[in-house]
Amino acid sequence: MLSDDERRMLDLPGFAKLTTLNASGAPQATVRWFRRLDDHVTMIAPASSIKARHIANDSRVVVVVDAPDNGYEYIELRGHAELVRDDAGAREELRHIAARYIGAGADAYAASLSEDPRVIIVLHPERVRYHQGRPPTGSSRAL
Repeated sequence: MLSDDERRMLDLPGFAKLTTLNASGAPQATVRWFRRLDDHVTMIAPASSIKARHIANDSRVVVVVDAPDNGYEYIELRGHAELVRDDAGAREELRHIAARYIGAGADAYAASLSEDPRVIIVLHPERVRYHQGRPPTGSSRAL
């Protein structure tokens, strides 16, 4: 169960860094748009993508999200990802996700994607670590 601070953090339009594991166990990270639904995180990917294939083989994932205005504030979610193989549902979810980042252009963006089937990636967090840091004293940069 996410805390109110963790939900607030995930509701900011930051970018998620999704880390999956390849067949040898080596990590692969990609930057993704996402949204929070209740205590889960959703993302969209082509069904044939490397990240979808990794998740199908090993569902363990890590997602890290930085606050958009403060790189010292972040949340890390470790857990298992579920692939929902529903192209129409994925395209609808993409409209919701895209609206967080590009507003009114979300429908046009979603319509411009190729016809390649999409999946919804649903992260079920099992461990959550939230860090609310500040820049070092004397620093004017938030990173």
